[in-house]
Amino acid sequence: METAMNYKSNNAGLLSTESRETFAPPSSLPYQLHADQSVSFFQHIFRTRPAARVNGRPIRESDQTDARRPSRLETWAYAVERLVHRTDRRRRVLILGSGLLADGILVQLQSDAKVSFYSPVVSSKHGESNGKRLADFSQLGEILERERVDCIAVAMAERRGTLPIDQLLACKLRGIRVEDGTAFYEKISGKIPLAGLNPSFLIFNEGFRWPTQAAKRGIDLLFSALCLMLAAPIFLVLPILIKLTSPGPVFYRQERIGLNGGRFSMLKFRSMVADAESHGRAVWAVEGDTRVTWLGGFMRKFRLDELPQLVNVFRGEMSFVGPRPERPEFVGSLCDIIPYYSLRHTVKPGITGWAQVMFRYGASQQESPEKLQYDLYYIKKMSIGLDCRIFLKTFRTVFFGVGAR
Repeated sequence: METAMNYKSNNAGLLSTESRETFAPPSSLPYQLHADQSVSFFQHIFRTRPAARVNGRPIRESDQTDARRPSRLETWAYAVERLVHRTDRRRRVLILGSGLLADGILVQLQSDAKVSFYSPVVSSKHGESNGKRLADFSQLGEILERERVDCIAVAMAERRGTLPIDQLLACKLRGIRVEDGTAFYEKISGKIPLAGLNPSFLIFNEGFRWPTQAAKRGIDLLFSALCLMLAAPIFLVLPILIKLTSPGPVFYRQERIGLNGGRFSMLKFRSMVADAESHGRAVWAVEGDTRVTWLGGFMRKFRLDELPQLVNVFRGEMSFVGPRPERPEFVGSLCDIIPYYSLRHTVKPGITGWAQVMFRYGASQQESPEKLQYDLYYIKKMSIGLDCRIFLKTFRTVFFGVGAR
């Protein structure tokens, strides 16, 4: 939020007069304008003031005494402004509300260069207002018209008795998209916020259809058998290299939590030194782990150490796509501190998953809540189409070594 709150002060020379106004009195539904830099830039160059217009056209401050005869320069400046507006393909989003959900939407939109938006701001750390505030909902139509908003994300923490039904319906009829804040956040972030989550989100969704699950199982059987045959040369060469470079077994078996909380032995090519956990305590993998052999580092970079998991897929213990299975020692503590963590076990674990392609390698208790949000999104949206998308992203990761540890 610091970035959003400092935005206005850092760009004061480019912001128009309209974007510096303050609505009073303040209310519980604030928003802050992130100005269209390109248009404000031209307004700054030609010293046009939006408050002074002739037939809706901006004119220079120096010519406001003769508002009936705008010069050619002013007419050209107006034409440039309209051209920029017409060619600006960025979405313009109004976040209606405040709180954790609104803040989450703001963070996601800040990273999208194709979006101009209005963000909820109550006050800065110094107690001074940094954004406009709606005195009442009667101003909503005026703001939407002036700022050319094409989407409203309703992220109000409390809607009962406060939702402006009439105004939002009028916006909908005018062609402005009105979207639920939670659904909008899911769409732009690819994850489900844990704040305010309840189990009904799994009940009222399109996932868990038996045709989809049957198709996934058929694909798992077919492609795991095919990949095992194609990878036969690798299964012949890697064991020899592992034996030559590090004493110990070729394969590494580790107990993991699977579908409905069941346990199974997940197979991997050994990438660490033998007896890496000889002290008897399970530890998270860390970047630059000294237990990883030089060959193990190469295998991990291109995910070769996970090839034996094709056997787990063929057996039906895993799927090609799904949340990554965790160790029982970690699952117990994570279920205690992270709400709804056990929902990851409502589907089969996978060799790759939505969290793996969208988020960095989450191998710590601190990163697990963020990773869970992506896993819940996959569970809710699970489909063959989404699996294909994850496959394509995974191939890019494997081929280019992006995101590997």
